[in-house]
Formats: sequence, C-alpha cells, structure tokens
Amino acid sequence: MFLEERYENIVNIIKKNGRVKVKELSKLFEVTEDCIRKDLKELESRGYLIRVYGGAIAQKNHIDIKNIDERKNINTQEKKLIALKAIDLIENKDIVFLDVSTINLEIAKELNNTNKTITVVTNMIEIVLELRMNNNIKVICIGGEFNKEIGATVGAAADRYIRKFAYDKAFIGLGGINKETGYVSTIYLEDGDTKKTIIECSTKIYLVMEKEKFNYDEFYKFATLEEITAIITEDRIID
Repeated sequence: MFLEERYENIVNIIKKNGRVKVKELSKLFEVTEDCIRKDLKELESRGYLIRVYGGAIAQKNHIDIKNIDERKNINTQEKKLIALKAIDLIENKDIVFLDVSTINLEIAKELNNTNKTITVVTNMIEIVLELRMNNNIKVICIGGEFNKEIGATVGAAADRYIRKFAYDKAFIGLGGINKETGYVSTIYLEDGDTKKTIIECSTKIYLVMEKEKFNYDEFYKFATLEEITAIITEDRIID
C-alpha cells in the first residue's frame, strides 16, 4: 500500500469512528507504531486530525458541539473505569462536589452501588435524579439559571451558591489538558468560570477525563495543573 493510500484510509477511519489508536492502526496496516505516529503527525499538519495520547481524534467543529445526551454514549467503558477509581477516593462523611460531566454522572451511578454515607453537591440535574432514591447520600442541588447547552446550572448565581459551602473533594469535568503549558480548558466560558469557583472552594480537586484529552486545548482555560490534586483516567490516577 502506498503512503498516500494509508493516509486516506486513516482519515476515513477517523471520520467514521471519531478517533484512532496507534496500536490498532499498526496491526491493521502491518507497520510499526513509530510509522503510524509519523503518519498521524503528518495528517495533523494537514488539518485532518488532532494527535492525543495513544492515537488521534477527529478535528473538532466547535459549531457542532455534541449535547450531553449524545456525550453519554461515547467512551462508556472508559468512563465506568474512571468512575470506579474515583469511588475509591471518596470516604464516609465526605462533602463531594460533582461538576457537570458525563463521567461524574457515571460516578453517581456507581455511588448507588455502595453504602457510602456522604453529601453530594452538584450543578448537574441528571446527577440529582440519579441519586434521588439513595438514602445514604444527602444531595444538594446548586441553584441558578439552567444552561441547556451545558446541561447544568452555571453563571454568577450558581457561583454565589457554590461559595456558601466548603468541599472535601471535587471531581471536575473538562475539555482538554495541554501538558506543555499546564492549562486545563473547557468549551464554554460560563462553565469554566463555575469550575474555577468549585476549585477555589475545594480541599482536593480531581480532574476526571479519558486519557485521549491530554495535549488538547479547548476554548476557555479555567485552571492550571498546579491547582489540581490528581488526574483520574481510565488507566490510572496521576498525582
């Protein structure tokens, strides 16, 4: 197979699946992983994809951002693995903030399978609904204007409410991390400002994310890695 043909096949795969993995492409095309990494670097320079840890993702169109119902069905296995790691960090009597994130929704689902006695504060309505029948968990829902695009209450009113409490642990969703600059980012400015408020009010801050979000920048930078206690991915917890 000629080089340009392999490029074309890789682009078609990423258009179909939204992401590719170096190991899988190496086996598929019967070439070394280093060869595939060079292919991805070249395709990134042409604007076809964005390289991430272990592979690449499709070039995002920020005009067509997936809503929360669509995001719930992406990387479901990885999100469950992240949630299980997060659960192990939560102790009885903790006051926990679960930020708007489909991974945090998965954490809420897994909390229902435990006997942990905790308080959960959240600005995501779906997390409230998920925990509504759990007698061991006290749930506090942040007030304010509900943003349909984000799927949560964010903005000035929500931030004022968040500041009324102190949180032992906060689990924060995000759009991406740039390891070179140390910035943590998200798509929406209002969401980012609310995340900043949560971080300021929390003793320990955990980022919950699929590892593919490393080395990817979103629109709004809301934190630096220096402010973060640890990053939880499907593979490991990074202190």
